[in-house]
Amino acid sequence: MKPPTGFPQHEKGFKQFLAELGVEDARGIELIRLVNATARMLEVIADHRLQEKGLSVPRLRLLLWLHAAEHHGNKDGLSPSRLSEFQHISKNTVSSLLDSLEKQGLVERTLNRADKRKFNIRITRAGRDLMRKTLPAHSANLTRAFAGLNIEEQNDLLKLLRKLRQSLALQAMDKPEISVERKANL
Repeated sequence: MKPPTGFPQHEKGFKQFLAELGVEDARGIELIRLVNATARMLEVIADHRLQEKGLSVPRLRLLLWLHAAEHHGNKDGLSPSRLSEFQHISKNTVSSLLDSLEKQGLVERTLNRADKRKFNIRITRAGRDLMRKTLPAHSANLTRAFAGLNIEEQNDLLKLLRKLRQSLALQAMDKPEISVERKANL
């Protein structure tokens, strides 16, 4: 299959546009645009397949966090605020996602033992079962999405992305305006 046409012309025009605005080196802008566009494309591909199971990538991520917390001994679940921090999404978005997962019977709300005004979210047996059934196929679909890169290129990309993430985390640690909680989740 041929890639969509227009990308090279669009990129050239965008670089020219940035140059007219005084941007001499557009690599940073180009890198973030490509990383974001690639992530969005991967999410669209993954979402399409997950919809067959009544899931989406954001819902699956929440189930993964809850399942991992339980696997690591946290039987009480996680607060919606913690899930919001882990996912780097708003509390309103987490609330909406949790509502849909709860309606599907995949998560349950329980009162927080320490503060009865709050509640925690736990994955249910149905949620765990769905994860076991869905995750292998989801992983295989994502692996196929990277088929345009050979194994060596995929490993190089992993190495580069890990290096970039580590560098960004170190930069974030030097920023006092970034909260301690957000730094802990980097």
